[in-house]
Amino acid sequence: MKHVFANAKLLELALTHSSWANKHGGEHNERMEFLGDAVLQVCATQLLYSHFPDEREGVLHRYRSQLVRNAHLASLARKWGLETQVRLGPSEETGGGRNKDRLLAGAFEAVLAAIFLDAGFAAVREEVHAVLRPDLDDLTLGKPRDVRQILDEWSKATHGELADFEVVRQEGPDHNRTYHVVVRVKGEPAGEGSGKRRRADDDAEDDGAGLLSFELPASRRCVLCE
Repeated sequence: MKHVFANAKLLELALTHSSWANKHGGEHNERMEFLGDAVLQVCATQLLYSHFPDEREGVLHRYRSQLVRNAHLASLARKWGLETQVRLGPSEETGGGRNKDRLLAGAFEAVLAAIFLDAGFAAVREEVHAVLRPDLDDLTLGKPRDVRQILDEWSKATHGELADFEVVRQEGPDHNRTYHVVVRVKGEPAGEGSGKRRRADDDAEDDGAGLLSFELPASRRCVLCE
């Protein structure tokens, strides 16, 4: 991080975990995390939009998911040395809080909010772009092999473009729902499948996890098991 704060209190607040505030009183950084998350989403989206001018929305969305997932944000926090600067209460300190990805990701987002409040959008955009840009060329290699990726690769290889997915029917109670999905390529049905969909945390892919299978032409079957 190159930004020099005009108001150092903003950085101090961004690095104050709720466990510290519970012990010592005062504010903590959760509101700043909320703001920083929104700032990060905009900055990351703008960077991806300009860096990948030929990619469609679905691909850019998955790239952004990789950039803003907790594990990646925590690694960026460590690059900035935030794990040594964040203020923790005794419980988090003894519980290994400085090594927790979720905590460090939140601190990173809060610091982005602090930069935004201190110097405006252009300043925080410069910091975000600088720290994310080195990872852009690894996005295609770093994506997990999920059903959506396998189907996209099949579709692009056989039809020259990515597939679209449409949930056509849902069955069962909320806690055990089954989703029936049709895969379309160039507007025409190319396969169908069903399976469970759940979100275990904010790193889960939007297109589902659990067990999902699709029957495709030429007897190609794609299965994801978690």
